[in-house]
Amino acid sequence: MTEANQETMHRHQHHLPKRIIIVRHGESQGNLDTEAYSTTPDNKIPLTPLGLAQARQAGNHLHNIFSDDDNKNWMVYFYVSPYDRTRSTLREIGRSFKRERIIGVREECRVREQDFGNFQVKERMKVIKESRERFGRFFYRFPEGESAADVFDRVSSFLESLWRDIDMKRLHRDPSHDLNLIIVSHGLTCRVFLMKWFKWTVEQFERLNNPGNCEFRIMQLGPGGEYSLAIHHTDEEMLEWGLSPEMIDDQKWRMHANKGDWNEKCPWYLDEFFDHVADSDRESNDKENGSSGIAGIAEMAYPSKHYGLSCNGALRVVLVLFVMFFVGYNVGPGLFSKGSSNAASCSCDCDCSQELELLWTVDCGKHNPEMGEEMQKNAVDLISDEIGLQSRVAKERLEQTRESAITARSTSSQYQIEAQKCSAHTQTCEEGRERAEAGLVEERKLTALWEQRALELGWRENITYANNNTIHGPENKDKR
Repeated sequence: MTEANQETMHRHQHHLPKRIIIVRHGESQGNLDTEAYSTTPDNKIPLTPLGLAQARQAGNHLHNIFSDDDNKNWMVYFYVSPYDRTRSTLREIGRSFKRERIIGVREECRVREQDFGNFQVKERMKVIKESRERFGRFFYRFPEGESAADVFDRVSSFLESLWRDIDMKRLHRDPSHDLNLIIVSHGLTCRVFLMKWFKWTVEQFERLNNPGNCEFRIMQLGPGGEYSLAIHHTDEEMLEWGLSPEMIDDQKWRMHANKGDWNEKCPWYLDEFFDHVADSDRESNDKENGSSGIAGIAEMAYPSKHYGLSCNGALRVVLVLFVMFFVGYNVGPGLFSKGSSNAASCSCDCDCSQELELLWTVDCGKHNPEMGEEMQKNAVDLISDEIGLQSRVAKERLEQTRESAITARSTSSQYQIEAQKCSAHTQTCEEGRERAEAGLVEERKLTALWEQRALELGWRENITYANNNTIHGPENKDKR
């Protein structure tokens, strides 16, 4: 690397975060009891008291790591998922840092938890997760939710925004300060983040273990400009996380690699996708020449670099034809002879001509009991394979039917609950109507009683109207 490139890289590293730290949230109510997801939205699941204590302990641990650096001018910047449990984790981690150490914090929806659907019924989620194990963790999409591949897409978008923030110096304004980026997120999102960053394959991702509550992964900047997990973490830790020995070797290579270098020893960059690749053109040509003897004879007769039929070429053609004729003359009769012990003969009782014996061997062989038995065995094997395939398909369809039945049962139970609520409200309304009718009957009885008393006191119903539509009283006003 030239001095100019080294100077440019050194200047660029002054703006890069020294560490990028991925932290999983503390213990939540959903980690203790999955029934919580059936009544509480996923984003509203709170931390337990133990989860709050875990977050405070993680904050103290991170503060001690930053304080042990030679450069005491270190700062922190936070990204956090919008879920309650991650925000609470951030709040407790932040208690370990003074205000002057914190550059800022940003809520980032793209590092939220994988969407598992809306309210999660425990029995239904158990069946769904069993299906995910058979289908594959990365590509399985939850009903009404996401797959890990969907999370990968939005994490990729977040990384693009993160690099823009770094390049535009929005996070690291003073080059003399060591910047530590802390991302408070969720288990699967943390694994997908590392997969995207280090270009791990889907197979490698599916071998990774989920981080524990408030566990963190520290990606630290090496002297060459590459980030590595091996600078802070040991081989034993990375093995526990699910990294293979090849992945750990790649992390060690990144410790001292220059940014932009290509790790030729990393197996999944090339060997993961090809089972045999020639190291050079010469090796490839040797394999091609060794695998085609007829092509070599043709090359003798017709050299690859000629523009016309020269004398040497014509002589070679004559020699090749002579050799082929000679071999055919001496070897051919033995192949078509019935008396030869090595000759292929028809074993049936049909009258096969000697010249067509070889051509008709397959047709005549149908009269051979041994051959017929072998053909029957092959047919039985084919039928058995077909039956096995149909059985597997039937089992898969049965599993799908069971999942659909469970989903329908869950939906039916929800509808039954709603129906019971409607029935209860209807009963309440009916009781109110009955009370109102009873009250109306009582009012009618009371009205009839007052009318009877009024009649007993001399009230008469002969009401006359005057010209002005006024109402006069009873005829005999003196009678009370």
